[in-house]
Amino acid sequence: MNLAGGRWRWRWRWAACWWLGCLIGLAAEPSAAAGESPASFELAEIAPGVWVHTGQIGDFAADNGGDIANMGFVIGSRCVAVIDTGGSRRLGERLRTAILAQTRLPVCFVIATHMHPDHLLGHAAFADDHPAFVAAAKQIPALAARAAGYLQRQQSTLGPLADGSRIIPPDHPVANSEVLDLGGRTLALRTWRTAHTDNDLTVEDSSSGTLFTGDLVFRGHLPVIDGSLRGWLAALEQLQAIVRGPLVPGHGAVFLPQGKSEAAGSPIELERVYLEGLAREVRAALAAHKTLQQTVAQSQPPVGWMLTELYHRRNVTAAYAELEWED
Repeated sequence: MNLAGGRWRWRWRWAACWWLGCLIGLAAEPSAAAGESPASFELAEIAPGVWVHTGQIGDFAADNGGDIANMGFVIGSRCVAVIDTGGSRRLGERLRTAILAQTRLPVCFVIATHMHPDHLLGHAAFADDHPAFVAAAKQIPALAARAAGYLQRQQSTLGPLADGSRIIPPDHPVANSEVLDLGGRTLALRTWRTAHTDNDLTVEDSSSGTLFTGDLVFRGHLPVIDGSLRGWLAALEQLQAIVRGPLVPGHGAVFLPQGKSEAAGSPIELERVYLEGLAREVRAALAAHKTLQQTVAQSQPPVGWMLTELYHRRNVTAAYAELEWED
């Protein structure tokens, strides 16, 4: 199948549908908030057949509807793979509607890059498509232990916007690495040592080199440690070596590398600088026999990042707990 030709045929049909006023599924989107238009769900084709919705940089909150994580999908000649579905069923439905605007191919895979709820509570919107729900194998116990808390926080934060959301555990676990075939293109999946979490998974599109990193990479949004600082730094070194095309972080704008000259300004490098600085600061505090409370109180939030007041001191606490016992 000619992918480019297929996409243009569907775009023509979509344009015709708009002109005729039928707008498949959009005009009657059941879970859209009052006054909200489908066009407000922005989507960009960052490479042929690779689409990304960039979430807002902010804390999970009612005023942003939990739309804070990046979501995407990749279209093959046989089927579609979705990478992260957002923080509610409502957001997952909007993503599904956006997919229908581009192709009528079935959704065969729904992939979660890690266990955090802002990346997977939209899975329920795809349940009737009967895809394989894919994630790192370690996500199964990690998600089971946190599912009730995730749903309770979502409901208390989003209220009615959380309606219909539920945890769908992975039924297609990835232990180390795996290749998914979409027809005419493949996705290379890879699990990582404990870093942002203990169940991080990256997705690389073979055709374009696009790399979906999940929250192994943040851009603009301060990185948040829910795993291992040392493991994360090791993962970043490996990630930098495999980037060959567009990079889709878990939060923040897509990065389009233009050459080696941009390496110093890449989101991977900027994140490494922050995490290495955090490690140095905490190790110095430990060497000076400072308590956790003293270390947290004396740490100054870094410049150049958003949400530092929410997450920097939490990162200091996580780093202290980990590095206190290192050899």
